Amino acid sequence: MRILLVIHGYPPYYMAGSEVYTYNLARELAKTNEVFVFHRIEDKDIPLHQFFDSFEEGVHIRKINNYEPTPATFYDKYLNPVIDDAFREYVKRVNPDVVHIGHLSHLSTQIPIIAKREFGLPVLFTIHDFWMFCHRGQLINPQNWEICPLPNVAQCTKCAAFHYQKDDFESRLIEERDEHIRQTLDCIDVFFAPSHTLENFFINMGVNRRKIVYAKYGFNVSKLAKHSKELHPEITFGFTGRIIHTKGVHLLCEAFKKVEGNAKLLIYGDYGSDYGNRLKEHYSSDRIQFKGSYHNNELQSVLDSLDILVCPSIWLENAPLVIQEAQSVELPVLVSDRGGMAELVHDGIDGFTFKLGDTKDLSNKIQDLVNHPEKILNLVKPIEKVVSIEDDAALCMQKYNEIKKQNVVYPHSPCPQRMTFITNPDKCNLHCKMCDTFSEANRHRLKESRRPDLDFKVVEDTIERLVHHGLREIIPSTMGEPLLYPHFEELVDLCKVLNVKMNLTTNGTFPVKDIEYWGPKLVNIISDVKFSLNGINPEINESIMCGADTQKQLHNIERFIQMRNEAASKATVTLQCTFMRSNLDELKNMIAWAIEHGVDRVKGHHLWKTSDALDCEMLRTPENAALWNQTCEDCHKIADGKVKLVNFDPVDLTKPALNNDNTFCQFLGKELWIEYDGSYQICCCPSEVRKEFGDFGNVKELSPLAMWNEKLYCDFINNWGNSENCKKCNMRCERKGE
Repeated sequence: MRILLVIHGYPPYYMAGSEVYTYNLARELAKTNEVFVFHRIEDKDIPLHQFFDSFEEGVHIRKINNYEPTPATFYDKYLNPVIDDAFREYVKRVNPDVVHIGHLSHLSTQIPIIAKREFGLPVLFTIHDFWMFCHRGQLINPQNWEICPLPNVAQCTKCAAFHYQKDDFESRLIEERDEHIRQTLDCIDVFFAPSHTLENFFINMGVNRRKIVYAKYGFNVSKLAKHSKELHPEITFGFTGRIIHTKGVHLLCEAFKKVEGNAKLLIYGDYGSDYGNRLKEHYSSDRIQFKGSYHNNELQSVLDSLDILVCPSIWLENAPLVIQEAQSVELPVLVSDRGGMAELVHDGIDGFTFKLGDTKDLSNKIQDLVNHPEKILNLVKPIEKVVSIEDDAALCMQKYNEIKKQNVVYPHSPCPQRMTFITNPDKCNLHCKMCDTFSEANRHRLKESRRPDLDFKVVEDTIERLVHHGLREIIPSTMGEPLLYPHFEELVDLCKVLNVKMNLTTNGTFPVKDIEYWGPKLVNIISDVKFSLNGINPEINESIMCGADTQKQLHNIERFIQMRNEAASKATVTLQCTFMRSNLDELKNMIAWAIEHGVDRVKGHHLWKTSDALDCEMLRTPENAALWNQTCEDCHKIADGKVKLVNFDPVDLTKPALNNDNTFCQFLGKELWIEYDGSYQICCCPSEVRKEFGDFGNVKELSPLAMWNEKLYCDFINNWGNSENCKKCNMRCERKGE
């Protein structure tokens, strides 16, 4: 089996509990499987997001460099579209059978969604702390260091305001994270809970208890020798692990300073932080020694140097590896009496406990053991069995095999990668004959009732929220002329600030302000600009695009291409037309013009009938199919690789025009539309046709992410093709090479 482990750090770069556990599990699984590890490193001396591959101790490693920007936003703490793309690329490369996640901090909480919905992979998750529900991870109040009750928006907002030093921290940021995390958790098949503390917490937070498996951490118990029953000349207390405030090292130092008698305290861990340096400066002495960090390979000698290990954490630890490492060699332990720590120790029988956060109680317990060392010697062997890494890996394999990999027909991304905003559906300076709004056949509707412009606040809020989840580009109105939207310039500025690309479809007339004004503003935010054009010959083009000035359109296109080239922009330029009988002969002239002027693509769509007057224009008919197919062949000969042709494909009317295994929807699971009134739409077919698909809600009542992940849309994706409108849709694409 090909197993992909995901973790926020990995030895030797990070040596905390979850990282060491993943390291041991990877090596054990690699004995009978092909194991891959995807983890982050943090090195500001090398380029951000650069990655490195290695093969270490039988395990394939992908390290990706990722550090938080300065200053970091709240979104940066849990979302990273670049990491999402890096994970996608790695999954495609290694083709795993299962993904087992250890931690997503410093990576991206969208990884489970990508693994499940885009690749159909079984997703398992080992719970190491409270981070999925607590943005700080340890469920502790940083103002008074007291343990929090179950998280809630009000409490978490106060915590974040203090943590980020922002009195105006918005509660909606907490609400957004909570909503997203629940979508993430829905994509996880199995949760391994190493303690009942975390098992019960996740259940209380709404995770289905049937998904959670109580499974203690596994250890390399066979590689560690049992601890000596003889005490050192000086009774030696010790701490091992991360030297951070919530681990309570300050508590231990202060408590030990008050202890009298023949004893010393050894502190193992990296003390290079401000907190660690302050402790060393204040407490370091012959009796309290700071020994520095150690590698897991040195664990035996570290444990041998102690008579009793102290775990003084002030938060509800999960199931600390350091306690179980000590118990695996029968080294006595003294631990805080809450959370997963208390689950592992029976006070006075196989270890000792003290009141969490109470310096005086801890000092008294240590003093009592110094005065009565026989209490240490009289302890029984640990009652809670330490699980071997072999048994742990066997359980993992059992669960891996119980969940089947799914065949994903339509990858459903964590958020829309592209948003189309119907900004100004009833504002256009042309009345093209095929338009369902502005054509002569349909313009009467405008007199009856004009639709308002889309509220720019909706556009702004949607983009600002989704960009952190991976929104890549936006499309302003595909109905009407987008440059007539009163807030178009604000939209351009927003794209520039948020680094979101604009995919623009315009009739090329540049109304109100000309190409010289708009060109410089657009050229560096555009991913692709589709200039609507239906012929080089003015007579043909203007008979279709009524009200157009063909020469002006062509001039504007030439000028934009010139600006694009001068700015060395990566924007592509597309000539977009509607395939009709009246412009069929003109397609070849358009392609020749495109080649001559440096256009990247010529793209067309078959006509969607919006009035009976268009019957004679349809090309997918017995009368016109042969003519269309010959034109396609001629067009490809002219293009000859010099310009890309899109949708210039012959038709075969003898084949059923139904959705089948060889066709797919190019928008499904990738793109979302917001109508002028805020309602969600899931494709670009005419408004009346879309009603068949159902009511997907309104952005004013339902967030884009909630809509994107709700059952109605997920069911539509899974059942795509059943709709009659999908079966006859002109926008369906053929699966090439299948």
